[in-house]
Amino acid sequence: MLVLRKRVVLVIMFSATILGCAYRRSTRFQAEDCSPPKLIPSYGVNQLEISDPHPSCCPTSSSVEWVPPHEIAITQLTPDRIVGLSLQEAIQYALTNSPVLRELGGTILRAPQAVFTRNDPAIVYNDPRFGEEAALAEFDATLNSALLFENNDRRLNNRFFGNQGFFQQDLHNYSLGLTKRSASGTLMTVRGLTTYDSNNQLSNDIGPSSWEQIAESEIRHPLMLGGGTQFNRIAGPGAKPGQINGILIARIRTDISLTDFEKSVRDFVADVENSYWDLYFAYRDLEARVDARDIALSTARKLEGQSATQGSGDAAQAMEQYYRFESDVIDSVNGRPFDGTRTNNGSSGGTFRAGGGLRVCERRLRLMIGFPINDGRMIQPTDEPSVAPMIPDWQDACSTALLKREEIRRQRWIVKQREMELIANRQFLQPQLDVIARYRFRGFGKDWINQPANENAWRNMLGGDYQEWQAGLEYSLPVGLRRGYAAVKASQVALHREIQILQEQERNVVFGLSNSINETQRSFETLQLQERRLQEIVRQLQSLQAKSEAGQDPALDVLLETHRRLLDARIRYHQSRIEYSIAQRNFHFERGTLLEYCNVGLNEAISDAEAYEDAAVRIAGRGAIR
Repeated sequence: MLVLRKRVVLVIMFSATILGCAYRRSTRFQAEDCSPPKLIPSYGVNQLEISDPHPSCCPTSSSVEWVPPHEIAITQLTPDRIVGLSLQEAIQYALTNSPVLRELGGTILRAPQAVFTRNDPAIVYNDPRFGEEAALAEFDATLNSALLFENNDRRLNNRFFGNQGFFQQDLHNYSLGLTKRSASGTLMTVRGLTTYDSNNQLSNDIGPSSWEQIAESEIRHPLMLGGGTQFNRIAGPGAKPGQINGILIARIRTDISLTDFEKSVRDFVADVENSYWDLYFAYRDLEARVDARDIALSTARKLEGQSATQGSGDAAQAMEQYYRFESDVIDSVNGRPFDGTRTNNGSSGGTFRAGGGLRVCERRLRLMIGFPINDGRMIQPTDEPSVAPMIPDWQDACSTALLKREEIRRQRWIVKQREMELIANRQFLQPQLDVIARYRFRGFGKDWINQPANENAWRNMLGGDYQEWQAGLEYSLPVGLRRGYAAVKASQVALHREIQILQEQERNVVFGLSNSINETQRSFETLQLQERRLQEIVRQLQSLQAKSEAGQDPALDVLLETHRRLLDARIRYHQSRIEYSIAQRNFHFERGTLLEYCNVGLNEAISDAEAYEDAAVRIAGRGAIR
């Protein structure tokens, strides 16, 4: 028998060794054994084959379009192929169709983990480690149950145990209990224990088998470390120095994630507006360049007729300008893929960058609002940039920015979190002193419930014949409290750091708000001057045309230069209009009221009615105390 057992043990050990070295065939990197990968002779390096995911595992999104980008020509635009879109409609459509808060910097491809989505606040809230539900779960009641069965067969060196030293026993233990932690740190336990014992002890009084029934309750309350609602709501039950995860800290994490979400929505709305005005300028830029090209072509054809009779080279000079304008039209239609106006490209809300081309700007707006990238139609903005004068109130703007700016509110939450962590960590400089109270009822009998009262364990326990209690104190203190002092020092330094960051952020907010007000004034004055400049150039061109009709042809260089200056003035005029409109938007961006300015509201999900009732009672109680 001993030899057989040894062989079985060897077989089990050998099998465990083989199974421990095997890989499942479904793993991406497969191996036949535990040896290192073999060297491939042709390369002389370790090779691991990486397979692409099967299309069935990652199906192509239904939002991917297969319409080519040049399905429609700009010169063939008909009313049925033009989609008129206002700025408010663009923002509304973008927010409705954007589960991922898009941006113009390409982060979705370079660093998708840094992109914010609608689901991120819910992920933080439901985090099983640091979320609010995880923190509340520490106070949930816990049901404990156990069913244990033993069979003992022993030889003892004492004839008084068992039957002449041979002890045989069947032992069953059944337990059922409920444990609950209160907000003040008190641990309350109620449990029932049932024991069945059947053995061959010769000195048994009521036979070979017996039942024992116990019902007990226990309370353990911390008087120093771990006690009090403040500590348990900040740090949570069972917290350690530096490991603070109470419900208040979890709620602050949720508030920070909500502020991050609001900030991402703000940047998203700003980028939608940036793309909208980029596209508006692309249309105006194209119109100006097409008109300049047509004027150059008309002038060149007129001079060609004159050069045929006079032999002048003026026609070649005019055609050179026509080809130059035609090249500009091609660039204005198709554009080049460089950065347009977007957040944090000089200013927080975005500094206007002219250019990009009609097709590129139109696709950029489609990307931001969730339209198909190519669908055979062209989006055309219907809103005009604002030209109304704006006179901001500095005192109101500054106080509002320091109160509502998302970055400031987020940093204030972090400061609040560090303050709470410092309060909790200071508790770890106290010893652990717990008061314990336990009360127990016992019952003993031949049967658990079927025998008469004096022989029934359950009824015997209910009779209260056997009662026990225990009370006392438990004390523990780490000598030196090194970890506690380190946690307090770390919390103090962290709090000081966050306060310094908050102060610097407030300075930067004032800096950005000052720049936005200055930019508003500059762009409005430039807009007025560019409008007057355009009017004067138009008057000059009309004067040259009048002279030409009267038979006094102006000098060709003057005429061509006037055409170039007309083109530049038209482009600069439209650019100044958009710069002023973006400056007004950036003022609200820096002021922290961009979402209100764009009629966008954010709300958390409505809580249960009981939560509002409980909050009302607590607020009323605070008022009574005051």
